[in-house]
Amino acid sequence: MKIKPALFSFSILITILSCNQTKNGYEIDCNYEKRQAQNDFHYKNYTWTLFSGLGYDYLGEKEFIQLLHQKNIKANKISLSCIRYLNGKYENCRETEMNRLIENKFGKNFIDSLKYIAKQQFVKNHPEEVFSYEECDMTTRIPNSSYDNQFDKIQKNYFFQYPLPKNYINKTNQEFYSSTSANFILTKNGEIKDLSIESSFENKKNNIFEKQFNQQLKNFVLHTKWIPAKINGINVDSYMEANISYN
Repeated sequence: MKIKPALFSFSILITILSCNQTKNGYEIDCNYEKRQAQNDFHYKNYTWTLFSGLGYDYLGEKEFIQLLHQKNIKANKISLSCIRYLNGKYENCRETEMNRLIENKFGKNFIDSLKYIAKQQFVKNHPEEVFSYEECDMTTRIPNSSYDNQFDKIQKNYFFQYPLPKNYINKTNQEFYSSTSANFILTKNGEIKDLSIESSFENKKNNIFEKQFNQQLKNFVLHTKWIPAKINGINVDSYMEANISYN
C-alpha cells in the first residue's frame, strides 16, 4: 500500500517534532530561563550568582557582596554538587546567563577586581586571623627559593647546618620514613609563635637522637629569616611547617 506524499510528509514532521521535544526538553527550559535573565538585565535588575563548592574561594564573600551592592548588583548563592549529571549543562541557566551579561557590561575583569578588593578588605577586617597555607598567595616563605621548591630548600639548608651523625642508622624499610617536623605560626612580622616539634624514627635504635634532632630543628626554625605569607599582597599570620626527612 502506497502512502500519499502529503500524509507521508506530515508523519515525518510529527516524528521529528516528537523526537526534538523529548531530546531538547531540558534545553527548551534552559532557553526560557535565559530569556528571563535577559529581561531582568534589560530593566537593570542585576543579580550576580556565587556558585559555592568545587573549590570555591570563600575569603571575603561578605565584603564582595557589599561591593556588588555598591554597584547596584544583588547577590545570590547556589551550592554545586560534586556529582555531574547528564543534563547538568542545562542547570542554573538563568543565573549563568545573568553572570555572563554582567561580565559583558562591566568588563571581563570587573568581578575578579571586586573579589581581589574584597579579599584585601577581609584581611584588614580580621587582623588576628591565622590563615592556612593554602589560603595564602603562592609565594615562598624562605629566602632564595621559589614557591615550588621552598620545602626542598628548607631541607637543604637544614642539613647544611646539621649533617646526620655518623652513627645514625639509615632506614631499611622503604615504606616507612623517619622525620622531624616543626609546626608553628609564622606571623605577619616574620616572627615564630606556638612552635611544636616531634620526631619519628623507622628504626627505633635512632630514638637516641630524638632530643638532639628536636633541638636542632627548633634552632633552625628560630634562626631562619622567614618571609611572611601574603594574601593579595598583604602580610598575614599563617600556619607553617618544616619537615625534615631522613634516609
